[in-house]
Amino acid sequence: MGKIATRAFCNALKAGAFSSCSTKGEIENAGLKVVGAYTTNQIVMEESIISPNYVIIVGNTGYIEKVEI
Repeated sequence: MGKIATRAFCNALKAGAFSSCSTKGEIENAGLKVVGAYTTNQIVMEESIISPNYVIIVGNTGYIEKVEI
């Protein structure tokens, strides 16, 4: 079993976005994604939060063989 996502944990993912307990609704309003069957006002587990990662690839030659995030 994992750990409950605390305000400090969520602020580490998106600085300053959380001022109270991190519910599913607050997490999604901050631009993060929650996976699992949580209600809007329910506190979630750390492993249920997905932070989108943006990658910009610049170049005119070559290829990408494998990407893991």
